[in-house]
Amino acid sequence: MSEESLREVIGLAKKSKWNQIKKYIKFIVQKTLKKEAGYSLTALDVLINGKKLPKLTIAIKNKEEVKEIDKIMDFNHLSLYQATQNSNNLIEISQNNGTLLVLAKFLGPSLNNYQVFDFSVHLDALDDPFFTIGNGKKIDSSEILKIINANSVLNVKSRKEITKKDSKLTEETKIQDIEVFIFEKLTEKNAIWNGTETKTFQNWKVKLKNKYRKESGNIAYYKGKPTKKYSQHLENLLRNKENKIRRPSKKLIKKESSSKKDDKEILEQFIFKTLANKNAFWNGAETKNFIDWKRRIHKKYNKDTGKNPFYRGKLTQNFQKYLKNLIKT
Repeated sequence: MSEESLREVIGLAKKSKWNQIKKYIKFIVQKTLKKEAGYSLTALDVLINGKKLPKLTIAIKNKEEVKEIDKIMDFNHLSLYQATQNSNNLIEISQNNGTLLVLAKFLGPSLNNYQVFDFSVHLDALDDPFFTIGNGKKIDSSEILKIINANSVLNVKSRKEITKKDSKLTEETKIQDIEVFIFEKLTEKNAIWNGTETKTFQNWKVKLKNKYRKESGNIAYYKGKPTKKYSQHLENLLRNKENKIRRPSKKLIKKESSSKKDDKEILEQFIFKTLANKNAFWNGAETKNFIDWKRRIHKKYNKDTGKNPFYRGKLTQNFQKYLKNLIKT
């Protein structure tokens, strides 16, 4: 028999291994039992000989009484305790979600039947700690650290791969949807209706693809998806339209200012439509949004500058500049 030492065991096992765990516990009790002290066994919510009891208490004073452990078929929590002048031995078993957790602290010889556990940790005062897995293989501290570190590296790689995969998927989705997005922005029409591409959208794609091929000499699609250059071309179409709306040409402004029509009517309509992206007139009459906007902008101009926006019913030159600056900012 090996030398006695203070030992600690932490073990995990499937609930189906309860009979094997019982043998392991009985072995510890038999090797450490002191007749003058004995073990006190307490089990909660225990099933013994087919009978369910809320609590079971047994005193184990000799090796014959150790066999009482065999009668326990199921339990919620089980503990064995022995106190002597030299040591306090404690064995506790609990279960959760079909897994048994064994904690044992005792003064006794080393045990070699640790293969009953799916995983276990063994500590004692004389030897180096070691770990075991279900096949009974012993793993020392340095080996377990290598396994943990290797697993951490694998997890980091997995997270990076998942992130990379998600980014690629997002990029592919963006590329696939860009034609729909650009078409709807440019035409203000739906590209998809009832889950199917509209005829207008299909015709638009064909015309644009052919025009791009003719002007650039490049293909618009690769493996059924818009190429990066074609995607940039589509984005530029939208960007050019937005710039055109935001920055009216000097020629247009000059034409408006020199027109015989009332400059108040023309310029305010244009500024409102550019800023709000809404019509100023509907069925020949000013919309309520346009009327409210004019009232607000007149008051704001008067408050900011202290000047009147009109002179003899027409926009002042300063107010015209003020309006034009609204779409430049």
